[in-house]
Amino acid sequence: MTQLLQLAIALAIGVGASVQVAMLAAIQRDRAPLEAGWLSFLGTAVGLAAVLAVRAGRGDPVELPSPLDRMWVFAAVGVVAAAALFLAFRGGEAHLAAAGLFGAAFVVGSAALAPRLGVALLFSAITAGTLAGALTMDHLGAFGNEVQRVTATRTVGLLFVLAGVVIVRSR
Repeated sequence: MTQLLQLAIALAIGVGASVQVAMLAAIQRDRAPLEAGWLSFLGTAVGLAAVLAVRAGRGDPVELPSPLDRMWVFAAVGVVAAAALFLAFRGGEAHLAAAGLFGAAFVVGSAALAPRLGVALLFSAITAGTLAGALTMDHLGAFGNEVQRVTATRTVGLLFVLAGVVIVRSR
């Protein structure tokens, strides 16, 4: 995988992080911030368990000690986390339950890309993606959050962060 593709993935992870935060803000309007975090954690657990269950089911070795390398363990964890997420989300907007999946993408993507890009370049790219996504989320008032229009000053700030990615990449 080329470094530019890896950077594009890191930017996308950052955009996903901003979507997750916008979703968490929407959740906390009906619940409290700690409860929003808990719901996001459950969604992350469902996502990670599903990916690991599929991987183990395909015969792809999971590098964890027994019995944590078995498909049934991940399937069981996924079912329990999904049931807890379903129960905890009753009365809420169902699509917001997906917020935790962005956390799973962040964790797995960071673990995969950090050895290739280095932590500084990875996080500068994620930060740029997060800011770009956040500006978009704010401008649209996504998920019922307050609209904060994109301005020239905010755009210049994003350009400075993108310039930082280029500078960090140049080493």
